[in-house]
Amino acid sequence: MTEKKSFWHTIPGVITGAATIITALLGLIPLLNSGPDGDRQPAESASGTPTASGTSTAANRGSSGSATDSVPEALISPANVNFGRVGAGKTETQTVTVESSGSEYLVIEEAAISGRTEVFSAEADDCLDETGIEPGSQCEITVTFRPTSPGSYAGILEIRHSAKGSPERVALNGEGALLEL
Repeated sequence: MTEKKSFWHTIPGVITGAATIITALLGLIPLLNSGPDGDRQPAESASGTPTASGTSTAANRGSSGSATDSVPEALISPANVNFGRVGAGKTETQTVTVESSGSEYLVIEEAAISGRTEVFSAEADDCLDETGIEPGSQCEITVTFRPTSPGSYAGILEIRHSAKGSPERVALNGEGALLEL
């Protein structure tokens, strides 16, 4: 007859197994930090010195001479566009500026309206250059609001680009007003 073992007798085996798996995973870390030829590339801290653990203490340091210099960055302004009151059937335009603030060309893949597409539209031809926006340069997206009747309208300008944080969204709103004769 076999002896019944309680759950508590299996815990040491579970702990030993988990420790073995964790040790194996930790052994893979040097491989993940290796360069293309297998040579270890120590990660750098925000000051540019290697860290003891081999992990980076700064994910993105911008254009200060870091390992992430080859990443484009985008600054989009304003974050919200309010057209105010516009007579029904009339047109109002405003611009949204996209600036390439990184050290690489920023490619704008798409600028599209979601929400009330019958009253909001976007023209981004200057931004949609295949080579991208040169670092330190900017382009403008023209957003148009043409209310069809009195009332409040809201939409979103969604900008897809090659930088981190894509897509970015700009809130759009406006109010359609009665035309006065």
